[in-house]
Amino acid sequence: MIRGVRIKTGWEVSPPVELWHRPLGPGWSSFAVGGDIFYTQEQRGDDEIVAAYRLSTGEPIWRHRDQARFYESNGGAGPCATPTLRDGRVYTFGATGILNVLNAGDGSVIWSRNVVADSEARMPGWGFAGSPLVIGEVVVVAAGGQLVGYDLTTGQMLWVAVGGGGYSSPHRVTLDGVTQVVFISGAGAVGVDPTDGTLLWEPPYPGAPIVQPAVTANGDLLLSTGGDTGGRA
Repeated sequence: MIRGVRIKTGWEVSPPVELWHRPLGPGWSSFAVGGDIFYTQEQRGDDEIVAAYRLSTGEPIWRHRDQARFYESNGGAGPCATPTLRDGRVYTFGATGILNVLNAGDGSVIWSRNVVADSEARMPGWGFAGSPLVIGEVVVVAAGGQLVGYDLTTGQMLWVAVGGGGYSSPHRVTLDGVTQVVFISGAGAVGVDPTDGTLLWEPPYPGAPIVQPAVTANGDLLLSTGGDTGGRA
């Protein structure tokens, strides 16, 4: 956190200067940045794309394609989840359930899994939207309100935990000295052991599970859900 900095909003004197401009395919994925490269997901025709671009120039570096397309009438076409970067790898989760682990330098496939086929997950109405979480030797994805853990090296599915629809990402926290994955789904908030998916706690917490949990400065866990008439925290 940077304190005491104010952004100038009067752009008449010193307007922003466009460095480069490049069109992307549709989607809701944001950007993950590593050095002078940024990574994102986009839809191009019938292919779901994981793409790497040069941050300084916008130049395309590589693209990985999967023959998959998600479309929803309100949001349109395209993948939703932001890529995760860790130790020279890019972890992505497509809107239809494709989990890719790619080499960050050239986009080559390290391993890839179809989470729907592996776990019999049900695709939510707006597609799978949670970003992968790398924790220890496991990569965890949220698939239709359940968590699915895969071996980081081999891609073997290790466990499936909890249930109930949701769109948030699995979240790493340490509570009372215990490192765990916290997740908000339609069934409520849960904490699970990342090594084997064992349920650690599960208080009831109804609502629309979209917003990420957060750890406050004093170590408390802040949870928030939405609903038809407002939110709940």
